[in-house]
Amino acid sequence: MTNKIKTGEIICVGTELLLGQIINTNAAWLAKALSDLGVSSYYQTVVGDNRGRLLDCLEQASKRSDLIVLTGGLGPTQDDITMSVAAEFCGQPLMMHEPSRSKIAGYFKKMGRLQVTDNNWKQAMFPRDATVMENNNGTAPGARLRYESNHKTTHLVLLPGPPSEMRPMFSESVKPWLTEMTATRLRHLFVRMIGIGESSAETQLLDLIEQQQNPTLAPYASEGEVVFRITQSLKDVSDPDLTQDVLNKVKARLGKYIYEVGERKMPEVVKDMLEEKGMTISFAESCTAGLAAATLAQYPGASHVLTGGLVAYDNQVKNQILGVDQAILDREGAVSEACAVAMATGCRDVFKTDFSVSITGIAGPEGGTPEKPVGTVWLAAASVKGTSVRKLQMGGNRERIRRVSVLNAFDLIRQQILLID
Repeated sequence: MTNKIKTGEIICVGTELLLGQIINTNAAWLAKALSDLGVSSYYQTVVGDNRGRLLDCLEQASKRSDLIVLTGGLGPTQDDITMSVAAEFCGQPLMMHEPSRSKIAGYFKKMGRLQVTDNNWKQAMFPRDATVMENNNGTAPGARLRYESNHKTTHLVLLPGPPSEMRPMFSESVKPWLTEMTATRLRHLFVRMIGIGESSAETQLLDLIEQQQNPTLAPYASEGEVVFRITQSLKDVSDPDLTQDVLNKVKARLGKYIYEVGERKMPEVVKDMLEEKGMTISFAESCTAGLAAATLAQYPGASHVLTGGLVAYDNQVKNQILGVDQAILDREGAVSEACAVAMATGCRDVFKTDFSVSITGIAGPEGGTPEKPVGTVWLAAASVKGTSVRKLQMGGNRERIRRVSVLNAFDLIRQQILLID
């Protein structure tokens, strides 16, 4: 078959998404995955568990896109309608897929459930001409099928809703197929910066952005940092890499702000740097209440570098466990440079780590003063090279202040690590 998939769109199915009960991370993940494969995605839709409205979405999408990726609605309950609606839309009857039935039975047997309720067999029913995709992380298989209308072919891909099932199924079954079905390839390069605002960064690169053809250069706002994406359109994967020339121009102007060229975010960069040096880290957190340690712990291999952390919300904890002098707390307060430094050095002594980081501030919405308004945060990083500090003065709500504080704390320790030979 001739490669012809150029455009695609995403339909996420589930009333719980419309009600805000579940955050729709699938759309963002799939959009990036399609972009990486050279599929231009112009539309994203969220629709509830309603047969008529889902049929309308499919009808509209089929007129404007070569590929429709649907997630959600493949479960065993009555409101899981995606597979049956797709079958109706394509004019195909639902038929039992015996390999899927056997796998579902085996799954429940392994889980210790000897009796399988009738509605579970619904997950083994597929449109007659569908290509079934195995689910190695759950009970709901996925499917691919074609819809023919007015001399146009639209491909439908049906994936389960849970990200832990959807993502591996896409990677294992959809990506290899799409690689053969697409004519265009995109080469992406992500340039991640901290310490400069988006407007300032864009201003310094404006001529490159305005003159772009192939590759293209585009800024993306990201909380507390700036990301630029360099994208080259390829006719063949063997085409020479043109992104490096653009990257070199960006580095020449903004190199001091760049902390990563690639997919890794700041916490993962720090984790890898520590792991490469065989060094450890600990955290003393006040306003972030363990968020920094938890952020690091989400990455595999964190146990090699993360020794521990202390949530020092109360001044008594700062004083009695971290050894912050009571005079500092009385004279300068918990939100101060002196307190941040004492917390960091005390933390390093308690946990016996190579590095330690402290975060103390006012996340709000209350607690600010004219001298120390909400958004005032002090950070300190301690190592054998000494202690470095950073003061932040931020706007935004409580959660933004906490998240940006954590990001900057990791940047502060990154700079400390760079000092180690």
